[in-house]
Amino acid sequence: MNSQKTKKKHTEISIVGGGIAGITTAFHLGKKGYQVNLIDPNLNSEINSLNPKNGTQASLGVLMGNIYKRSKGRAFLLRNRSMKLWKEWLTQIKHYETDFILEKPLIKLASSEKEYQSMIELSHNKKKYGIELLDKNSLDFWNSIFETTLIGGLISHEDGRLTPIKLIKSLMRSLDQIKINKIDKSVIRINKNNNLNDKSWTINLENNQSINQDYIVICSALNTQNLLKPLGHEILLEPILGQVIELELKKEISNWKKWPAILNYQSINFIHHNPNRILIGATVERGTKPSQLDKQKMLNLRNNAPKWMTNAKISHEWSGIRARPINEPAPLLKQLEPGLLINTGHYRNGVLLAPACAEWIGLQIESQ
Repeated sequence: MNSQKTKKKHTEISIVGGGIAGITTAFHLGKKGYQVNLIDPNLNSEINSLNPKNGTQASLGVLMGNIYKRSKGRAFLLRNRSMKLWKEWLTQIKHYETDFILEKPLIKLASSEKEYQSMIELSHNKKKYGIELLDKNSLDFWNSIFETTLIGGLISHEDGRLTPIKLIKSLMRSLDQIKINKIDKSVIRINKNNNLNDKSWTINLENNQSINQDYIVICSALNTQNLLKPLGHEILLEPILGQVIELELKKEISNWKKWPAILNYQSINFIHHNPNRILIGATVERGTKPSQLDKQKMLNLRNNAPKWMTNAKISHEWSGIRARPINEPAPLLKQLEPGLLINTGHYRNGVLLAPACAEWIGLQIESQ
């Protein structure tokens, strides 16, 4: 046991990328006792959603894990494991702000008969996960809110939301507690060392600095391709943009406290975080620039937007770019060669899946 601890203490690992994948991988490996560097040029930048530095900061932090319709397969296993790990991790993360909690529940409203039939099946199959169909009183409430006649919906009592900015701040403080070395520089290139007496890898940083490492974990979204191509690894990723809009309502919605942490309707997430303010967001677009057409579709709710939405004023809007794997399931979790791993491609569910992906990286390193 002691030899294993000593080995970990002398194993040096660099994680490239300071989004949620990189931060949680550093957190997990640091807790395991490894020497960890977290490298990203924006590590010391101000963290706020109005000027996001990466896709994580521009996200809504939705944890839609239990409500996932499948009950087997890789995607289900990652979600299932992550939901369990988040419960554990939230007791270990040093809270930066006192009100940082997993906000619950999540409600999903059906926008078609087909979707509702799928919800009925899900409520039968996943009762033990805290999922049930909405009752008539709840449906009446949402009908009044959206000025429509809904077929039905689901409530997931254990799914919800982690506010990304509070999460990142708390995780970054936790990294300091477990002595993670933060390097706020750009990685220029990665080289493999042929000298067997040295560390396996060299990372060349800006200003002609370099560090030798036993392992490198790439968590750098779209920059993954640039770092790995010189090493002969073709990783295909495309940019996917998520938009978030904060609406200032002309008047308060009555009973606004009846809103859940997350309301999902027509693939759009609604967060009623203030009596007269609502966040709406979705990850829907290819490319790097926000589309006015997609923004209008979100605001119009397929030409069915209630009056409070059409009369609202946009108080803030922001967007974030995520990396989506091409022709492969997301996220990408791979060991490309001994000592070189990737944990990237979290274009959706990045916050949700982060713990299980970090754990997967740890298991690969432990098995070496």
